[in-house]
Order: sequence, then C-alpha cells, then structure tokens
Amino acid sequence: MRPLIEYILARSDLDLFEKGVPWRFLNYMDTSIADRRKLTLTRDRLTEILHRCKAKRVAVIGDFCLDAYWYADMTKSELSRETPRFPLPIVKEVYSPGGAGNVALNLTALGLRTVLGITVFGLDWRGELLRKALLDQGICLDFSLSLPGKVTPAYIKPMLQGYASIQEDSRLDFGPVPLSKEDEEALLKSIGDCIPEADVIAIADQVTPGVITPNVRAMLTELSRRYPEKLFVVDSRKNVGDFSNMIVKPNELEALKACGMGSNSADIPTMRQAAARLHERTSKPVFVTLGENGALLIEDSIFYLLPGVAVEPPVDIVGAGDTFLSALCASLAGGASPWEAGMIANLASSVTVKKLNTTGTASPEEILARYDSIRSEWKAEVWDEPHVR
Repeated sequence: MRPLIEYILARSDLDLFEKGVPWRFLNYMDTSIADRRKLTLTRDRLTEILHRCKAKRVAVIGDFCLDAYWYADMTKSELSRETPRFPLPIVKEVYSPGGAGNVALNLTALGLRTVLGITVFGLDWRGELLRKALLDQGICLDFSLSLPGKVTPAYIKPMLQGYASIQEDSRLDFGPVPLSKEDEEALLKSIGDCIPEADVIAIADQVTPGVITPNVRAMLTELSRRYPEKLFVVDSRKNVGDFSNMIVKPNELEALKACGMGSNSADIPTMRQAAARLHERTSKPVFVTLGENGALLIEDSIFYLLPGVAVEPPVDIVGAGDTFLSALCASLAGGASPWEAGMIANLASSVTVKKLNTTGTASPEEILARYDSIRSEWKAEVWDEPHVR
C-alpha cells in the first residue's frame, strides 16, 4: 500500500521527464520505476506544524482589496421609465477582504498569534468597509496608512437571481491608482518599522499599479539581506522575476512569462527550466503551483513534485493562490521544511476551492479533516506490484 501523501524527489540531472512519462501520471509513479525517493507527511507531523505556527507573527505587504457580492432579485425588476433597461434591485450585499487582505484572513484562520497588515487604504467608503472587516478579524493595521490620494481597490460582482437560477453579471472595478512619491515614502517607512516585528513576511503583489512599486521591491530585497533569519515569501502576478533573495510562488503561467518562455507550454521539462531559472535569480526555494496537479518545488537544485489533492466538483478556484501563500508562510514559520510547507499549502487550497462564491479560508481543523479524507480514500487503493497507472 502506498504512503498517504507523497512526492517524487529528483535531482537537477533528472532524466525521468524526458522519457515520455505523461504529466498526469507523475503523481502516481512507483518508486521502483521512477528510482526516486518518496517522503510522507504524517498526521502527527502535520498537527505539530499547525500547532507551532500559532506562536508566530506574519506580516502581509500588498494591495488589500475589497471583494463584494451584490445580489439583485430580478423577479422584482421592472422596466425603467427613464431608460429602456431593467434595473438591478439589490437585496443583499456581502463584503470581504480580497487580494492581500484574503492572505491576511487565511493566516488569521490558521490561528497565528499576530497578523500584521501593511498597505495603503483610500479615504473612501470602500476603505472604511475594508478596514472594519480586517480589524473585526483581529488583523493589526498599526503599520497601514489611510491617505486621501489613494483609491481602495474593490471588485464588485453583481449576482442576478431569478426564480430558480443565479447568474454573475459584469464585474464593477474601483481603482487602483499609482502611489504618489509622498505616499510611497510613507509606505517605505512603515515597512521598515514593521519588519522587525514579524517572523515571516508575505508579499502579495497582485495589483498593477499597486503598492509593491520598484522602490518597495528594492527595499524588501535590502531588508531580506539585513534580516537573514526572517523568511520573505512572494506571490507576484506580473513581477515575480524581479524579486531576489526571497522565496517565490508563481503559478505556471507567471513562471513562464517571468522567464520569457511564453505562456502556452506547461510540460514538465519546460516547467523545470522555468523553475530553475527563477531559482538562480532568487537563490531561495521556488514553488510553481500547477492547479490540480499540485506544485513543483526546487530547493538547492533539487526538484520536488508535490501532488495536488483531488476534489469533486463544483469548485471555485478564486482565492486558492492566497490560501496557498498563507499556508506556506504559516507552515514555514512553524518549522516545516519547504516540501512539508508545500504539501500543507496544497491541502489548505483543496479546502478553500470547495467554498463557492467567496474567497474562503482554511482552518487547522479543516486541513486535518481533508488530510483524514485523503488517508481514507487512498487506503482503499491497493497496488500490489510496481506500475504506472
């Protein structure tokens, strides 16, 4: 019987991928065929890491956004007398932090001692709602700024409800706008003041133009060298190749684009090359997330394939990357090795994709429950002889 959760370990001179093994089969490659080492994340070890991370402090730097769902009951809509259109009668509003705010929420859900938010809010109704939502969840905003020239990014999804169905209409977006020189200088000071207070720094660079400016990236690089005992972990949508001396977590398309390798090919040899190039730039572990296929990790020129966790549809992948980043940071803070942290991040992401129409979070109890469900399912599959299925 196979271990519950496993990955294939391969060195940089690995030739397995060039032997024509299909990508989808690699999660199930038997040791005797792959001639590679497998490691198992046990439940006791998972529990230990989730417990130890609760004593840690994580700072989240990035664009904190407001996600909104406005529900319109179209059965109450009547043709307008002023325009030949039907209005959207809003009957319910749901607001939650998105972007870097969702990363902070996920860290809070994991029970960390302190979650520090570093961002710039606008003095607008969206900023007010967002600040309240974050403070209500216990997120510290002492190092965040509220400035008149900033527009708080917000993404509003109108949900049209009929008699027996619901449909999402075109999204309404607010912002973002570039930081002024004065606002950027104020943010740089806040970042410098906050870093000594954190064990791990999560950088969520998801909005353009956003608060992670070239000057902010340069300062973070300098701080990562000034504080080598602290972990800096980056999730950047468009600039992952511009970070150095930090752990980076791109998805496969972001990794390919950062290395100038296009955006269409996602076969294993290509992904290995992209991950290796980023590893050379950062000198730190690189996690390339691969959706349902899990993640590819390179650390010290060694590749790890961290298999994903299968979930039954329906699923909602919005926010899954935020969950991966937060669980990765929390696990590393709790003493996990990079491969262990990546496995836990995969588990946590598999929890949130089952939470529909919301950027959800994953608690330690939910992560352990997902682990137990995998253990039960995988125990039922017995492979008596080495083979690839």
